[in-house]
Amino acid sequence: MDTILVPVPGHDKWSKETAEVLADIETDPEVFLLYTFTDEDVSTTSDNLGQSPESVDLDELASRKSAVRMASRALETAGIETNVVGASGDEDRGDAILSTIDDVDADRAYIFSRKRSPVGKAVFGSAIQDVLFESPVPIVVVPLAAV
Repeated sequence: MDTILVPVPGHDKWSKETAEVLADIETDPEVFLLYTFTDEDVSTTSDNLGQSPESVDLDELASRKSAVRMASRALETAGIETNVVGASGDEDRGDAILSTIDDVDADRAYIFSRKRSPVGKAVFGSAIQDVLFESPVPIVVVPLAAV
C-alpha cells in the first residue's frame, strides 16, 4: 500500500477534483489530506468554533475545513479512507508540505496547480515550485485543465 499526501487547496472544487483524479489512478492507497493554516486562518477558524487558538488541535481544525471535507467525501465515495493533517505554514506553505511528506513517509504527493502569471509568482511566491524542486518523492501535478 502506497502512502499519498494531498495538500488541500482552500478551494472546495479544486480539492474535490484533485481527490477524484487520485481515486482514478491509485489502488488501495493510504491517503493523508494536508491543510496548511496561516496564523490568521487558525484564529478565524477556532473563533468560529468557539475555541481558543492556543488550545486548538490543528488536525481537528483541518478536518472542519470545507475543502478537506469535500476531498475526503470524494475519496471515501471511491472506497479510499483518509487521514487529516493540519499544519502551520505561515512562513512557507512549501516547507509545510515538504515536512509533512517526511512526517507521513509519503511515497507520492498529488498537488493541484493553477496557472499563475510570472508577476503573480513573484508577488505571491510558488509553494508548488518549491515542492517540485525539493521533494524527495514523485509529485503528481493536477492542472486545472485536467479536471
